[in-house]
Amino acid sequence: MKRRLVMFMLILLLVTSVLALFPGEKVYACSCVESNVQERLKSYATVFTGEVVKKGESQQSKHDGLLREYTFDVDTAWKGVYAKKMKIIGSDGGSDSCGVEFEKNQSYLIFAYQYEVDHKLHTNLCSGNVLMEQAGDDLKLLGAGKVVSKEDFGETSDGGRSGPVYLILYGTVILLAALAVVWFWRRKKRI
Repeated sequence: MKRRLVMFMLILLLVTSVLALFPGEKVYACSCVESNVQERLKSYATVFTGEVVKKGESQQSKHDGLLREYTFDVDTAWKGVYAKKMKIIGSDGGSDSCGVEFEKNQSYLIFAYQYEVDHKLHTNLCSGNVLMEQAGDDLKLLGAGKVVSKEDFGETSDGGRSGPVYLILYGTVILLAALAVVWFWRRKKRI
């Protein structure tokens, strides 16, 4: 019995020593897939440059941790801009949890995606947002965007399309299509 216990202890010591000598890769809470600016332009719903004019309070979300709403005064748009002032929701948990923080009166190149849960525009650390002073190479690769003014759009946007309005619209279209199919089917049956 003592011999088995000693063997078990030696094997455990050997395994522990090997693991200590050859540690695995470092694990980070937030890991981002690298992408270039053209890939981000294709995959994100909204791409623009703008200045932060309003920084909301950090709020706890049921599903997504801390979030903060930022309002940007859009200067130049490449994709998905619906208003001169766009509202973007940022993850607010710090870089450990892919959070971002934008400073008021600073300008940024922004990449935002439309979140299915609340139909609003969201962004995080992995989106590739960058201060304008550091965006030179990205802006060259993006090419000329469209300069945005109040006359082009309305004054503000909530950063997304209204979910219930689209559900009603799509539901009505589907219902009308179904009624048309039934009507044609009954008409064909009579003939």
